[in-house]
Amino acid sequence: MIKRTTLRLLSPALLVLMMVLSSLGLSAQEIQGDAANGKSLFNSQCAACHKLDKKVVGPALGDVTQRRDLEWLTAWIKNNQELRESGDADAIAIFEEYNGSVMPAFPGLSDQDVMDILTYTIEGSKPKEPTNGGDGTTVVVAEEDNSTLLYILGALLLFMVVLLARVKNTLKSVQGEATTSMLEDANVFTRTALNNPKVVTVLTIVVAIVFFQQLYVNLMAVNVEEGYQPHQPIKFSHKLHAGDNQIDCNYCHSGARKSKHSNIPSANVCMNCHMYIQEGPKYGTEEISKIYAAVGFNPETGSYIEDYEQKPIKWVRIHKLPDLAYFNHAQHVSAGQVECQACHGPIEEMEEVYQYSPLTMGWCINCHRETKVQVETNDYYEEMHAKLKEKYGADADITVEMIGGLECGKCHY
Repeated sequence: MIKRTTLRLLSPALLVLMMVLSSLGLSAQEIQGDAANGKSLFNSQCAACHKLDKKVVGPALGDVTQRRDLEWLTAWIKNNQELRESGDADAIAIFEEYNGSVMPAFPGLSDQDVMDILTYTIEGSKPKEPTNGGDGTTVVVAEEDNSTLLYILGALLLFMVVLLARVKNTLKSVQGEATTSMLEDANVFTRTALNNPKVVTVLTIVVAIVFFQQLYVNLMAVNVEEGYQPHQPIKFSHKLHAGDNQIDCNYCHSGARKSKHSNIPSANVCMNCHMYIQEGPKYGTEEISKIYAAVGFNPETGSYIEDYEQKPIKWVRIHKLPDLAYFNHAQHVSAGQVECQACHGPIEEMEEVYQYSPLTMGWCINCHRETKVQVETNDYYEEMHAKLKEKYGADADITVEMIGGLECGKCHY
């Protein structure tokens, strides 16, 4: 894990890295990297402060390979201090130009990792082509609006009722009978129906069925907060952070990888970026200033206020399982390799977060019955995998149910 101090130094250091790149361009084919792995590394190391197409904390990285050669980039990223101490004039000039901003060394990144990241900056910055129809025209999928159809059908039904009443009165008038209003017709029908025991019995049964059906639905909905979307003290946009800026969920919710709880990020995690980003694209400085007020940061001086009494941000919890149920995030995220969206929905598209899934017992059980264990790509299951192959066969699809995922004691102990 990267320490908090390192993360604070990382943003200006990456800014230094990307601003210095010179004129030698590289293509994804020349680098021969894996763009998919590069995207994962980019999201975990760079996306908190950088985008491919526009400046966030640091510059846009889409043209990074057009400014420096691969050998120099690899040396700078893996150990920029060593490069400076070797007497490299460009590295020394960069360090001095940016007032000695320190970039941590990344000896753990292999040469292939660096190539993967650079490949992603090339592939990821290419404009996405719109989906075309057979005649070459752009296909636009519109969302279906069912409410409009209901209004039309309701109006049509009301029109037919009025029309039938008019026809009935017209026929009565032709035959010389007195016409009645719709209200009078209803009263006559009601008096006749209530005097008929069979009609009363049928109505009683219908009312009882509707009552108990609604009672069952409402009782089953107790503690089911699907769609719950409370007002939060700060207007935090997951769409902006996780979607547009592609920040990995685990960067802020780091506890999800190693503990039962995914944790609410502290304001200090926010400050890793917002020490430098002091204005947002939608709300300007209004929402970011609430973070400064919580931690005691002065954006004008760029420093923390001494002896400041910090104020906690009172976030409203959205997802909550009953106390009788045990759920471990690390077991799902690290061991099971389950994506956050599997439970929390398209979080990268939510401007304001809401509870996407019902989180009921039946919902969890169905997931355990259908989800396959990631035995091939996860060393956590290496020993278990051999036993499962012996028990179910080498080609069997192993689900969570087969490894005890439906045992009561797994969730209720």
